[in-house]
Amino acid sequence: MQIRPLIVIPAYNNTRTIAGVVAGAKASGLTVVVVNDGSTDATGEILRTIPDIEVVSFSVNRGKGAALRAAFEWAAAHDFTHAITIDADGQHLSVDIATFIDKISEDPQALWIGDRLLPASGSVGQPPRSRFGRRFGAFWYRFHTGIPIRDTQCGFRAYPLAAIATTGCKKDRFEFEIEVLILAAWRGIPVKSIPIHMHYQPKEERVSHFRPIRDFVRISRVNSRAAITRIFFPAKLLDAPGLSIREKIIALVKHELRANTSPAKASLSLALGVFMAILPIHGFQVVTLLALTFLLRLNRPLALVGVSISSAPILPFWIAAGIGVGNIVVPSTIAAPAAAIIESNLPGFLVTWVTKLPVQGVFEGIVKWFFGSIALAVLCGAATFGICYPMARGIREQYRRKNFTEAPPATPQRAAEETELHGGGSVSTDAER
Repeated sequence: MQIRPLIVIPAYNNTRTIAGVVAGAKASGLTVVVVNDGSTDATGEILRTIPDIEVVSFSVNRGKGAALRAAFEWAAAHDFTHAITIDADGQHLSVDIATFIDKISEDPQALWIGDRLLPASGSVGQPPRSRFGRRFGAFWYRFHTGIPIRDTQCGFRAYPLAAIATTGCKKDRFEFEIEVLILAAWRGIPVKSIPIHMHYQPKEERVSHFRPIRDFVRISRVNSRAAITRIFFPAKLLDAPGLSIREKIIALVKHELRANTSPAKASLSLALGVFMAILPIHGFQVVTLLALTFLLRLNRPLALVGVSISSAPILPFWIAAGIGVGNIVVPSTIAAPAAAIIESNLPGFLVTWVTKLPVQGVFEGIVKWFFGSIALAVLCGAATFGICYPMARGIREQYRRKNFTEAPPATPQRAAEETELHGGGSVSTDAER
């Protein structure tokens, strides 16, 4: 892979520092793109005097996230592969650009983020607000992703443009930088940190456009959504391809529909669902079925289709059918003693209530229903497998003939589909990491 990085500097009212930051960035020899995010001071005039840089200008302030996304789009349109982002307030040192370039070459697929650990000449101590922000961000980021990044607030980063474009991050302001880290990790993009210099200016010289209340609330919303998603959605769903929950659900459903779909396993999945639907454990069929499909590596959607035949409108039919089969397979010489055992072990008030019902032989009927339903479940499950298996084999053969006729070019995705449809096993995907 040919690496073509550039430097991106989002700027908003940075008159005092912008010239020095741009000069340091230009010294790296890389293309420099500055996004003038609707500055109302002399930042725009200063940028117009600097040669050999690209400037993207907004008429009004749209936020750091919007500025970064606009620069990424410009870079991708000009065939750059990576964007090294530097804040315009002078807190980052251009000497660290070379470190980012080396790390991009080491792992071009990763999103590299600076970890402000190295002391810089002339730097004052880290402000308490920044220290709290770093700890706050590190805690929640590890909670969301399991990745121990200590400085999620750092704007000195190297983004792999093609990979970041797949995250679909749309935030416009400071919350973009934490959301893109979370979504990158959920999308399978490696997120790694690099020790860089920490250069904090004296309070009277420091320029920050971070609004403590409004921007903190925005960042908290991102963290809250991510936390709720992590808590209430299974890890397999979160690890599925896609960014939004809707996209992840669609990807997971598609995977589930393709997984374990050899003729034998597809037929067995449907047959097991039918078997569990009729089995006399109503209320527990679905839970038991899902456990068995995981254990036996069967196709869950097909199994759930099978178990759906015991839905509420049809359930009375299966109960009646179970009793009918029980009358055939369970003789009264067995049902009567079994009913007596049940009656002797039930609470007296319940026995009294049952005996007052206008139906005779309730306990004996329960015994016949129970064993009759088991027999019926076995018969219907076996019949389902016997009917579906040749149909599934016919569909597979038809699929093979169609593929041989059309002979499309081979791709990794197609190879995976061939393996799954013909070989009977599930294909390992991002959703199974």
